[in-house]
Amino acid sequence: MTLSAGTTDTTLDTSNPTPLYHQLYLLFRQRILSGSLVQGDKLPSESVQESTYGVSRITAKRAMDELAREGLVTRERGRGTTVSYSMPPSNVSADFSGLMENLIAIGATTSVEVLSFEYLPVPANVGDVLGLEPGTIVQKAERRRSKDDRPFSHIVTYIPEDIGRTFDRQDLTDQPILKLIERSGRSVADAEQSVTAVAADALTSVILDLPQGAPLLKVNRVVRDSDGLPVQYIEVFYRPDLYQLNMRLARVDGGSAERLWETREIGTVE
Repeated sequence: MTLSAGTTDTTLDTSNPTPLYHQLYLLFRQRILSGSLVQGDKLPSESVQESTYGVSRITAKRAMDELAREGLVTRERGRGTTVSYSMPPSNVSADFSGLMENLIAIGATTSVEVLSFEYLPVPANVGDVLGLEPGTIVQKAERRRSKDDRPFSHIVTYIPEDIGRTFDRQDLTDQPILKLIERSGRSVADAEQSVTAVAADALTSVILDLPQGAPLLKVNRVVRDSDGLPVQYIEVFYRPDLYQLNMRLARVDGGSAERLWETREIGTVE
C-alpha cells in the first residue's frame, strides 16, 4: 500500500519551535507505531511531501533519514521509502480485575530497574491526592520496566513513609510494589486512575530510549486500602508501541430510555 496524502492530516505547525523535519518525522513515526502504516507500506516520495506538507525536499529527506536511522523504514534509491517496522506479536497487557495476579505474572516475564529511591517532603499535588499535610515525608521511587531488553514503562511512585519504611530498594527489584504494600499490613482494595496521551520530555525520552517529543501513554493512579485510605500514588509512562490498554464494557440502564456503557474491567500494569 502507498500512503495517499489525501487520507491523513497534513498540517504542520510553523509557529511551533520544534523543527519542521522533526514534526514530520514524529507524524510518520506515530502512524507506524500505531499500526496505521504497516510493514511493506510505502511512504510518499520527498517531492509529494514537499507539495503536501509545504516543506522543502531537504526537510522531507531529513525526516525520512531519521525514520531510517531508528529502523522504522528502509530507503532504497529508485524504490523510495518503505515501512520495515513490524508490530510486536504480543504487547504487554493486563486485566485490572486481577491486578495483583497480573503483576506477579508480568513480573515473571519482565525486568525492573530501580532508577532512584529516596525519602522527601511530599510534593503539593501528590499530598492532595494522598491526603497528607505539606512537608510530610513520603517514599519516592522511579523504576524502568523492560520486556525482551526493551524498555516499555517509566514508573514514578509515592508512598506514605510508614508503609515505605517496611521495604527497601532491593525489594522493589524483586517484588511487585502492591505486594510489598500488602506485606506492610495494608490490604489493597481499589484504585482510581486516569489515562492521557503526553509527549516524552527530556528525562523520559532517555529512560524509554525514545526521541524527545515522542507520544506516550500516561496513567495516573491512586490506590486505596480496605479502609478507603490512599496507600500509593503512581504515574506511569508507557511506550504505546509496546503496551496496550484493554477495557471491557457492559450496557447498563441509564435511568431513562437510553442504556449506557459501563466499564467492568480495565487493563493496566505497573
